[in-house]
Amino acid sequence: MKPLIIFYDGYCVLCNFWVRKLCSWDRKDRLRFTSLDSPAAEVMIEKTNFDRTQFDSVVVWDQHNTPLAESAAVFKVLEALGGLWYFLYVFKILPTIFLNWIYKSVAKNRYRWFGKKESCPLPEPSIVHKFL
Repeated sequence: MKPLIIFYDGYCVLCNFWVRKLCSWDRKDRLRFTSLDSPAAEVMIEKTNFDRTQFDSVVVWDQHNTPLAESAAVFKVLEALGGLWYFLYVFKILPTIFLNWIYKSVAKNRYRWFGKKESCPLPEPSIVHKFL
């Protein structure tokens, strides 16, 4: 099974926080990470014709299907983590339009609320294998 690739905003403090958390929670080593402006993102866009211009925070791709964004991306990551994280799937009963509104609200304000790094930070040596 190919790993799930999470494309994220490498300059976003909030995104980097969650990437680090996901690395520690990914006990089955199913997740890989790269920034949205990486060569791997260009490969994904070329292979899938994904319109990345509409999404600037997180995109998830299983390397087989269409990449996912917004709340669909979050649920795909929860699915990959498995275990007790799967219980958060209960929120999928909420309307997608509402879940995406919450997601977009946080994404739109993430720099103002959490800040922006001047460069994409390098991962610690213990998790460097998770980054493309």
